[in-house]
Amino acid sequence: MIKDRRDELVQKVCCMIKRYTSSKKDISKGMRAVDAIEHLGVGYHFEEEVNKFMDVLIFTSIDENDLAGVALRFRLLRQHQYDIPCEEVLKSFKDEKGEHFKDDVQSDIGTLLSLYEAAHLAKCGEESLTDSIRFTTSCLSSLSGGNQLPDHLINRVRHALATPSQRRMKRLEAKLYISIYEKDDEGDQDILELAKLDFHILQLMHRDEIKSISLWYKDLNSGSALGEYIRERPVECYFWALGVFYEPKYAKARMMFAKLIKMFSFFDDTFDSYGTLEELRQFNQAVQRWDEEDARRIGKCYGYVMSNISSILNQFVEDGASAIGIACTKEIIKHVSRCMLQEVLWREEEQVPPVQDHLRITAISTFYWALASISFTGMDAGDDVFTWATSFPKIIENAAMVSRLMDDISGHECEKERSNVATAVDCYIKEHGVTVDQAKEALGRLVEEQWRSINEEFLTNTTVPVEVLTRVVNLARVMDCMYKKLDGYTHSSETADPIDKLLNSCVNH
Repeated sequence: MIKDRRDELVQKVCCMIKRYTSSKKDISKGMRAVDAIEHLGVGYHFEEEVNKFMDVLIFTSIDENDLAGVALRFRLLRQHQYDIPCEEVLKSFKDEKGEHFKDDVQSDIGTLLSLYEAAHLAKCGEESLTDSIRFTTSCLSSLSGGNQLPDHLINRVRHALATPSQRRMKRLEAKLYISIYEKDDEGDQDILELAKLDFHILQLMHRDEIKSISLWYKDLNSGSALGEYIRERPVECYFWALGVFYEPKYAKARMMFAKLIKMFSFFDDTFDSYGTLEELRQFNQAVQRWDEEDARRIGKCYGYVMSNISSILNQFVEDGASAIGIACTKEIIKHVSRCMLQEVLWREEEQVPPVQDHLRITAISTFYWALASISFTGMDAGDDVFTWATSFPKIIENAAMVSRLMDDISGHECEKERSNVATAVDCYIKEHGVTVDQAKEALGRLVEEQWRSINEEFLTNTTVPVEVLTRVVNLARVMDCMYKKLDGYTHSSETADPIDKLLNSCVNH
């Protein structure tokens, strides 16, 4: 019954988008509808229709007096890989000299929010958009801090200021945006109902998947095999997978991702919290040869980690995954192992390397490169994608850097206690002679640079399909969710609330 109603609403909304596409006079309404559809997580039903709408939008101008609309058009087009310049957009917001924002912009909530969200699609070197972020953040913070706005607008502003849409984990954004869209006087009731029903249907599917992952993990008996040094986080691993792809068609990819990231966690914990330097040298050699027997000879834990990673990768191939994709993932794991060993060497020799030397190694040891590869494998990507992926392309490097920097900034104190490995914070302090807070602030600016580079690579990369690039962007988005304040994987209480929102808490419909 619920699915039938959902399917009926999909058809209605599909017709709505087609209507907006065919009538340019309704283009502003069409933009708002498409934006809502994508915020609410139901855009996957309308990929073809939305792409056709964008093909029309790129050749359609918006009334320059509709400043919110001008910014929304810019954002939607960039989100859909149209590399349009920012100068034409920003001139609508500035005075005649182009030096200052117009006075009436400063108090218009809708315009400020639209420009704020659009500016976070900035590429490298687009300082005017960086200025727009500072300006809108200041204005919105001031307006939301007083008693001038109704509660629903204050909530909307605080939601945006907490994390811009471009960086939000899309499944969590869908859940949170439902309550915002409910209070939108211009919201479409069919889109709202569709979002609620679709969330419910997908939530049931995701619950079944997490049950399967939990049973699989229980059968691994990892606690008995590895002991207390490991972080047992199967639910958090599935949550991570859900951040990379939540759509029904990626069910196989989700399960592959969740299982392998759990294995990577064992790998990481073994290097950080268990092995001696000599054992880890031998383990790295076994990984380079991909020799399970050699790993077993070092000790029970090493054999367990190596054999389980091998077994899972082999099972993926037996289940129809690309043999080339799995081979690519194995080669990247070898890179990761070498980099992890280098970190251990730094620790044992009490070295604190220069920041860039540290990041060159530790961006790879985050396993984000390998996770990108297994994501593409789960999606049944073509061989050309894996040729591209093995080169450690810029957008994957950027996502890995976001992962490393956010992990080190939020988890600096925890990492010192857990493994005593020098973090990027330690390296920056030593290199520049600053305090912990100053180092974190400087590295935070480097995170912003990585995001601008991610935006640029997404817009300009024509080597691989947009679906592939989106998985890489989503990997970075998960980090913003899990590591913004604290290492949410190690301190799993930090992720309890978002996990509850996605897997337990229901949507009223």
